Amino acid sequence: MSESNKTRSTDSTSKELSKKSISLLGLVIISMAGTLAIIGPMEVSSFVGSAGPAAMWPVILGFLLFIIVSLPIFEYTKFTNFAGGYYGLAELGFGKAVGKYTALSNYTFYIFWQVTNFFAMSAIIVDSVYLLYNYMIPIWGWLLIGVAVLILTNVMSSLHPKILSKVLIYITIATTILVLGFVFYVILKSPYNSAYYVNPLNSYSGFTGIAKGTAIYGFFLFVGYGSTLFYSEEAKNGRKDVWKAIYIGLGISALVIALSAYSVVATVPSSKLGAISSSTLPELVSWIHYIPAPALLILSFIVVVISMLSFGAGAGSQSRLMWSMARDQFIDSIKLRKLSKNKTPTNAIILQFIVVIVFAFSAGGALVAIYGYSISTITIAWFAAGAGGTVVWYFHHFIPEFGLFPYINKHKELKYSFARKWIIGIVVPLGGTALFVYTFYLGIVSDLLEPYFSFMLIAVAALLGIVIYVTYKAKTNKLGESTVSYMAAEAEQVELSNDDETDK
Repeated sequence: MSESNKTRSTDSTSKELSKKSISLLGLVIISMAGTLAIIGPMEVSSFVGSAGPAAMWPVILGFLLFIIVSLPIFEYTKFTNFAGGYYGLAELGFGKAVGKYTALSNYTFYIFWQVTNFFAMSAIIVDSVYLLYNYMIPIWGWLLIGVAVLILTNVMSSLHPKILSKVLIYITIATTILVLGFVFYVILKSPYNSAYYVNPLNSYSGFTGIAKGTAIYGFFLFVGYGSTLFYSEEAKNGRKDVWKAIYIGLGISALVIALSAYSVVATVPSSKLGAISSSTLPELVSWIHYIPAPALLILSFIVVVISMLSFGAGAGSQSRLMWSMARDQFIDSIKLRKLSKNKTPTNAIILQFIVVIVFAFSAGGALVAIYGYSISTITIAWFAAGAGGTVVWYFHHFIPEFGLFPYINKHKELKYSFARKWIIGIVVPLGGTALFVYTFYLGIVSDLLEPYFSFMLIAVAALLGIVIYVTYKAKTNKLGESTVSYMAAEAEQVELSNDDETDK
């Protein structure tokens, strides 16, 4: 072992994340927290708008497609446990420069993600009060809710991973049961229940509507599953459990959201589906016929509070991503490499809180200055921030997917068959990329209205800036280490040793 490798190994051993802390169930719940099954009823208005009575089908097809196009990522989790998430596979396949570009792109996505949460949770509360009681919470209340979201989210992410996973288990299971209770109650009370709402052929525009809903909305419903990847170093059995947890977590989330979609469309006359699709909170428009307004308002508040806590899983992923870059010495900061007594990257959490709150206040202030403070503006802020994050998401997800093929091609000991290697390593990423280009065109490029266009420009500018920065670091030989390469090599040695023992 070289002197630099010895230094790197010693340093990582003395400052490791907490090993063997998260069970399979904990990983499943982190996956569910990333997809936010607990707010399923609030996510279905777009499906109603595209598929009408068949609103549950874009959810189901989106889940199936997402599982297929994410196969390269699932394979990667079987090679090694890496707290840096996606960028590990990009680095294994294409080297440090591409890996670090993916890392910074991923981090930029998380900034947009937290800003989106800031606006989304604020909008849910403000809109709920306005729809149910015709009262508009003042602008300072709107912003204060967003600040509370960021504080609770990032405080939650600072917990020891074992405690974090246990808290998430309790609150996610309890709140999912609560939401399903509302869902089944209104379904049982509704006189409009019919197989008509289960038949995909009853989409307003046939399969075209379902396909469009799947491509634009159903697909992106599940992007948050990636949170699980970043906790793999802290899992009890990461290489065996992470991919299983994602399958299970996404499956449960898809089921809850599909049932929520059915409950929304099957509990009102078909003449009122238009009102549902135009509302940011479709369950209020439909469920109000069966559940009193105070109960719905309480549900909205519960969902927001639980969501704030659940977002801690994603915020923890973001801080682990920054910590991994610092561990690699790509981000040259001793403070960001430092772990707290809880074995969490607290300094990275503080950094992301500051960056996100500055971005959120700047974006919110600009939008209010241009459009005024209204229900429309707070909704625009929510979806515009999400659109910017979507642009960045493409890059940090598909670069590593294409990295699988060169990696397994170099490592014959992984024993992939010719067909499996080409299907998972080439066909799936190509198909997924084509689908994402299509959804990008339908969902963003084809309708570049302001302020969505401005947020897209911000995202593109950030991606170009990352190219310049990584290029500079590469030319000055400051890309740092490749921890994931060491980890993958160690995992290979373990596998070879186990094979030798089996042969004996």
